[in-house]
Formats: sequence, C-alpha cells, structure tokens
Amino acid sequence: MSILAEFEGYTLRTVTEADRPELEAWIAADKHHTGLLDPEFFMGLAANEDGETAPDPRPTCCALEDKTGVVFFIRLSRASRVNIQFAPAQSRKTKARAAMALMKGMAFLEVQLAHAGAEEWIFDTQDPDLADMAYKRLGFIASPNEMVRIIARPELKEAT
Repeated sequence: MSILAEFEGYTLRTVTEADRPELEAWIAADKHHTGLLDPEFFMGLAANEDGETAPDPRPTCCALEDKTGVVFFIRLSRASRVNIQFAPAQSRKTKARAAMALMKGMAFLEVQLAHAGAEEWIFDTQDPDLADMAYKRLGFIASPNEMVRIIARPELKEAT
C-alpha cells in the first residue's frame, strides 16, 4: 500500500489485494454496480492477452479513508474530449470525404491515445448525422448518465 496524500483528516492510498473482500461486498450490495463492475475494476486489474488478470497501467485506483476506515474507492481513468470543426455547407461528396477522413483519423488517433494512457474518448454533437455515424460506424455509445465538470486550468507560466 502506498499513501498518496493526507489532507483534512483523510488519507488517499493505493488499492491493494487486501481491499478485494470489501470491494466484493460493497459491489454486491450496490444495485447500481452489481453485475456491471467487479473488484478488479477498482483495483486497476484487467485480463491480459492470455486471459489472466494483470495490472492495467492506465487507471489510478485509490481508497479514501478517514479514521474509521475506507469511505470510498475511486478509479481515475484518463479520457480525451474531442472537438471537431467541419467545413460549412458540405455537398454529398465533401461529406463523404469528411466521413472517410474522420474514420481514418480517429483510427490513427485512437492508437496514439491508447499509448498516452487514455481509456476512452468523448465528444458532444448536436448534428444527428454525425451522431448516427459515431454510433453505427465508429463504435461510440451513448452516455446518458455522464456528468461533466470543467477543471480550472492552473496558472500558465509565461514563455521565456
């Protein structure tokens, strides 16, 4: 176990195998997680190419404790939010061109994002044609329960 931070009476530490029984019990008792998540998810473990459980280097999995014990487990996953601007007033030919570029570009970028530790990428659109393509051809799924909060950026240092 590694302590990551201590603040205001709380300790943030890495999750260990010793947390498995508590995670199993908590997930089994949680109607929102039972059957959807398993302890390995909150332990940063995943099946490798051989089907064996192995550490997944992408997420950061922690337990937040107070003086009584664990308050909650948290898994921090890296995601990339993507914004795209297409050319206006596209003809059928230019829409097909943009669609092909989007499919090829996203395939290339997804490999780069995976190497950077991202587990998912997210984009918003009001364009029904783009949403339809994202679902049917690019493998995106809807996320109706997504909650978003923008993180304030740290002060930027002036370039020297």
